[in-house]
Amino acid sequence: MKTDKFLYEFKLNKLTEVEETDVAKNDKGEEVKTIKKVKKEIPVSFRLLKPNRKLFDEAELFYGIKLSEGIKAGLLTKSLLAKRYQNDGGAMSEPEKEKYATLYLELYRLQSELQRLELNLDSLPKEDKDKKLEEFVVQISETKRELQEIENYHSTLFDQTAENRARNQTIMWWVLNISLYSEDGTNYKPFFGEGDYSKKIEVYDSFEEMDDDFNKKAMLKLAYFISLWYMGRATSFEDFKNMDSALDGQRKDTSEAKEDKKE
Repeated sequence: MKTDKFLYEFKLNKLTEVEETDVAKNDKGEEVKTIKKVKKEIPVSFRLLKPNRKLFDEAELFYGIKLSEGIKAGLLTKSLLAKRYQNDGGAMSEPEKEKYATLYLELYRLQSELQRLELNLDSLPKEDKDKKLEEFVVQISETKRELQEIENYHSTLFDQTAENRARNQTIMWWVLNISLYSEDGTNYKPFFGEGDYSKKIEVYDSFEEMDDDFNKKAMLKLAYFISLWYMGRATSFEDFKNMDSALDGQRKDTSEAKEDKKE
């Protein structure tokens, strides 16, 4: 397969049982072959197929169908949801607006006090200064957390729209249709098998139910890369490579953090 036929490729190691032949000599000097089964990590190659016009047409039709289903089920479109909030005076109620403003003012005050303390403008003893610094850091962290909760809540209000539902399901459609794999590096096959969407989603669900780290890692990477591509954040092979490195770095940091927590 030519490189211009796929968006990106990566490899994952799969723990596989293989047969190995040991050759040894017996007491008579004769060669004796022993076949045993051992588990080894075998690299499996994955590729994201570069879509052609036919696939884009099918994906567009799938999005339209899922958008229509969402609207019929009672989900609002983004424009209708925005209009409703505009008519109601915005997404935030008056008490929420007041709390949000108060928290922002409090955060500004705390940060100003922290800066003053760091410069030690009041000439405090080191022990008193360190104690107050710790108190301010805790208060600032708590205030930021409250602000973040308010922001996250209102940002998720627009996630429950017909467009978002259709978009998420279309990303899944792409995952099922352009994910290829090969155990020998030559013969690439659809990772979620052949057939229509319903058959492939069954394979996807069965992978999720399995207690198999390889499948889980593969599905995570495939969904990650295809989501970035669909959102326009990864358009070249180099973009995917950079995102791949970032994902591996994030995994490493998470793993190290877990180890530190255990210690």
